[in-house]
Amino acid sequence: MAVDIISIVVIVLIVLAIALAFSIGANDETLSTLVGAGVIKFKLALLIGGIAVGVGMFSFAFAFVAKTVGADLLGEALNYTDFMLLTVLISSIFWLIIGSFSGIPLSSTHSLVGSIVGVVFVYALTQGDVNPETAFNWVKLNNVILGWFISPTFGLIITYVLFKILAKTYLSRLKGLNQIEKSEKYFKWLLLFAVIFAEIWVGANSGEALGILYGLLDKGSLNLGSYVFYALLCGIASCLGIFIAARYVVRNLASQMIDSRPSESLITQISSALILMIATLLSLPISHSHVIVFCIIGMSLAQRKEVDYKGLGKMAIYWILTFPVAAILAGFIYFGLNLFGLT
Repeated sequence: MAVDIISIVVIVLIVLAIALAFSIGANDETLSTLVGAGVIKFKLALLIGGIAVGVGMFSFAFAFVAKTVGADLLGEALNYTDFMLLTVLISSIFWLIIGSFSGIPLSSTHSLVGSIVGVVFVYALTQGDVNPETAFNWVKLNNVILGWFISPTFGLIITYVLFKILAKTYLSRLKGLNQIEKSEKYFKWLLLFAVIFAEIWVGANSGEALGILYGLLDKGSLNLGSYVFYALLCGIASCLGIFIAARYVVRNLASQMIDSRPSESLITQISSALILMIATLLSLPISHSHVIVFCIIGMSLAQRKEVDYKGLGKMAIYWILTFPVAAILAGFIYFGLNLFGLT
């Protein structure tokens, strides 16, 4: 009977991981600048963006962020159980739903890692042979959390510096409306390539879904062939998520970016893509939403525009709360499962 339950849990985990990959694509806003600039047709933009995200997600499925989330956060003597992985997914998804109803763009990465910490801590306390101090890879965990603070900061700084350089060396030398408009047409096509580049790294750094699958691979519930197959399905699901569902987010945000020049959007996309690329190559899962928000703030500061610090403060409170709340929630859920012998 126990084997049957475990088999069902594994199937549920695989289905939820693929669904999570779909939701990652469905909530991606990267294409908004491209659509807002009117570079290519809407459906073509969705297709190109979806393919880029799917390629990025699958291409980096065998190490980097997926490995960090799926294995490297744990101590050397500890492996995930199926019920630990299930708890992590339930907890992180539940907190994200709360954030959605609150109108706050929470980080699925922060929520997932927080849930992992909560589950592993309770597991260590409830198992007599596990030391809570050695249950985690503290170096890796500290690096991940440090990356959450550094990445948005650098997004702001890089955006600010790049726009200042572009404005001083090129934009300020344009004379007359005709030169400016002609220049912005070229920036539209550069924006297309920048967005594709950014989408690839969005997919590469989105290790939430693949991290669950990697955890199943690491503990032996999936063999390598099955992992490759389901990782491919996650890539396809993220592509479909953009093409089918992200159109509503993209169209809504694009309508708000009509006044944004392609040159400004180009700098924002390049900055966020560079941060995502560096974080991915360092195997650090970060929040793309947080980075892009700070890139936008950097652009506003570079142009001496007003920043909504009140709205930013509200988001910051939820961002800070995500990790501990997800950890506590996951801990309680796993403790409840433990009472029923489901560990």
